[in-house]
Amino acid sequence: MTPDISLLRVFHAVMEERNVTAAARRLGQSQSTVSAALARLRDALGDELFLRARYGVEPTERALEIAPDIAAGLERLEQAFRGAEPFDPERTTRRFRLLLGPYVEIVLVPELAAAFARQAPHAKLEIAPIGPDLDPRHLAGRAFDLAAGRFDTPPEDLVVSELFHDGFRCLVAPNALPKGVALDRETYEALPHVVVTPPGKWRTGLHKRTETTGLRRNVVVSVSHFLSAPQAVARLGGIATVPSQVAAMTAGHYGLRNEPVPVDLGTFPSEIAWHPRLRRDAGHIWLRGLITEIVAGLNSGG
Repeated sequence: MTPDISLLRVFHAVMEERNVTAAARRLGQSQSTVSAALARLRDALGDELFLRARYGVEPTERALEIAPDIAAGLERLEQAFRGAEPFDPERTTRRFRLLLGPYVEIVLVPELAAAFARQAPHAKLEIAPIGPDLDPRHLAGRAFDLAAGRFDTPPEDLVVSELFHDGFRCLVAPNALPKGVALDRETYEALPHVVVTPPGKWRTGLHKRTETTGLRRNVVVSVSHFLSAPQAVARLGGIATVPSQVAAMTAGHYGLRNEPVPVDLGTFPSEIAWHPRLRRDAGHIWLRGLITEIVAGLNSGG
């Protein structure tokens, strides 16, 4: 088969979106055009490539096998064209895709979206969730520009560096603690707790720290997202232990007290990871610089 770039772009879009309609929308084509391109690819490669699934399509083993090479080839072509002209944030229509952990998404995205609106009004910013086990294929194949969060074991073939550290604070309902009274350990352990237990290994950090210090929590409600905790505390009249940045962002809005944890639970890092082939990509350099500026503002309390 002689490669047809337009067919490869269709394959790549369907592979990433896992949905023909979404891929057509992304490519600016009709669904019938994308379906016709997939039919040509199936005939040429002698494989179904994508099978119908409940919410879209699932790739076959053959599709999964050739996907990294197609993604890498398209990226090399894209880089060659990008290198021929300077990157201008004000004019670019480039799509930036980020894999973010739940905490980093809460803290980073509001400022990042505002910065995009100011500096790159025609660019697109897309966020997808990631767990602590980062699959380097997401970044090597150019499916995503970078990832940020807490990585259980960062892959060695990616550039990984720390973004910032954060500690923990307590969100306390005003009726759970008399005005002017400091939150002590006895009160902390007696109050009803809303506990954030995100899926997978995300849940282990704070749990291990409280176990190590012997700090007990009277758990009455468990939620899966940091932004659910403040609302639950406000209704329950209890307490939640959350990252300091989350406490600062939500306490005032829900009328909660932002109190120090009565036991030192230390800090935790958030990291950023990206593929080294993007080291000289002007758009990626701009994105990394933008994130660095935002993080500097967070670290300074701005």
